[in-house]
Parts: sequence; C-alpha cells; structure tokens
Amino acid sequence: MIRAMWHGLMAAILLTPPSLAAGDYPERPVRLVVPFVAGGSIDRVARLLAERIQAKLGQPVVVDNRTGATGNIGTQAVVAAPPDGHTLLMQTSALAISPWLSRLPFDVEADLVPVTRIARTPYALVVRKSLPVESFEAFVAYAAAHPGKLTCSSYGVGSPPHLALELIKQAASVEIVHAPYRSFSQAVPSLVSGQLDCSIDTPTNVQPQVETGVVRVLGVTAAEPFFLFPSATPMASRYPGTEVEGFQVLFAAKGTPPAIVGRVRAEFARVLRDPEVEKQLRAMGFVPVGDDPRSAAEGFEKDYARFGRLIKERGIRAE
Repeated sequence: MIRAMWHGLMAAILLTPPSLAAGDYPERPVRLVVPFVAGGSIDRVARLLAERIQAKLGQPVVVDNRTGATGNIGTQAVVAAPPDGHTLLMQTSALAISPWLSRLPFDVEADLVPVTRIARTPYALVVRKSLPVESFEAFVAYAAAHPGKLTCSSYGVGSPPHLALELIKQAASVEIVHAPYRSFSQAVPSLVSGQLDCSIDTPTNVQPQVETGVVRVLGVTAAEPFFLFPSATPMASRYPGTEVEGFQVLFAAKGTPPAIVGRVRAEFARVLRDPEVEKQLRAMGFVPVGDDPRSAAEGFEKDYARFGRLIKERGIRAE
C-alpha cells in the first residue's frame, strides 16, 4: 500500500514555488481535523499551531475533533472532503501501523498526501519502584535471567510502544510478556502493587510518576539522549535499529493541488521555527520537525515497511 507512488507528487510540490500557484488560498476558514479527544497531546499541539497559522493564512483555522474508531472516523472525514486544502488532518505515525492490523475504510496512499511531520517524540521505559534494577542494562540482564516472568504494558496491541517492546525483546533475545492497558494512568495501580513490572509510554504521560518516585525511568526508544530524561539510556544506542519515535503528521486529501500543499507546509514550517512555539512543544515532550512532503512521505513509508515486517515476524494480532 505505502509505495513510491507518492514521490511524483512530492517532486511537483517541491518544484512549485508556494507563492506561485496557491492563488487565493485559503478562500474560507480551514478545518484542521484531529481524530482524537480534546485535551490530549495531539489536540493541544493542533490548537497551539492553529492559533498561529491562521495569522499567516489570513483565515480562521478551526480544530475539529472527530473521534471514534481509533482515529478512522476523523481520517475518513478528510478523505471525503474536497481536495482543496481547506480540510487538513493531524494524525500520528500510528497510521503506518494500523493497516497491518485491521482493514481500514480508506487507503493511506491512495487517499491522503503527507504535508509535513509536525513534531516527534521517543517513548520512555519505566519500571516499578520495587523492581531490583537501576539501569537499562540491569533491566535487560534481569529479563534474561527471568525469561517470561516480567510483564510490560503499553497502551494497546500494535501501538508504537508495544512495537518498541517487541524490537527490544528481539534485539536483546529476552522474553517479556506484553500486557496491554488502555492508558498509562490505568497501568499505574498495577505498577504500584507489583502486578506489572514495567511500561512503555510517552514521556509526558510517565513524567509525573517519575518525578514523584512511583516509577523509575530507565530508557528511551531513541539513539540519542532525550531532553526530558537526559540520564535515561537511549536504548537504540545499545541495540541499533530499535528506535521508535512517535510523529504527528499533517495530511491533506489526495488531489490537493501541489502548490496548496507547498503553501501549507511552508506556513507550518515557519511557525514551527518560532522559538516560543518550540518552547511550548518541548514542554509537551515534543521536538518540532517541519520537514518537506518528500521527507514526510519517505519517513512514513519506512515506518510502514519496518513495522509491517515486525508485526508479521512476531505474529502480532489486533485485539
């Protein structure tokens, strides 16, 4: 599904000066669809950017939370919208995983155009306070010495944190039982009671419990240190190829004129370079990206192929 067919459009976007053919865009308010609940991290990023983008575009940018079906309802709303750049989608890199786990009511490649990756973040590995390990290396050694005895949660089967766990298990040759929970907050009581040994989740979700000493953070799913947890081991520095980053990705409907896609990308990139925006994103645990459509497409394709192989190899099935 995710192949190189995006690249011709990407070339057209990059070769078309945004100011040349964007014309009078936008002619009316722009709807930024967020297929997740209001108040969540994606919603907060969308509202932060919408407030500033509308000043650049000269039209209101309205965040529209279209929730349901793990993001599919909101995504479908953008797919069905006229391809004129007035309806945009803020999705996550999990969209590169979901086609491997279930049949979707749309085809990502056929129906959507990546505009830019907005921001990125790794995931954090935390352990219960009573687990007798103080470092990521000690955690791996403990897991090796107790095969199948450790349990580790994520926020769902096939989620990026779950796949990060599977990559570490594969690379380190350890057996850890995956325990899906609906959210990290629901996993905390099990961590406190000792029923659960570890969890992988977003840095901002685990940060309050790390700061209060309920859990210890041992690693991040990256090759480099992460600013929120600078002492945590970058796990991919120990096991290359295990990095997993969550991206927030901006999409437009397929058929949106390349000049409009280029204009939208250019304005988002300008906003993402704003020091105050960067400061606020980092406070939410994100690093701004703002790459071009070709890089966004290539990154998405890479994740699609890589996670598809992992899902097949590990026999992962949707709940």
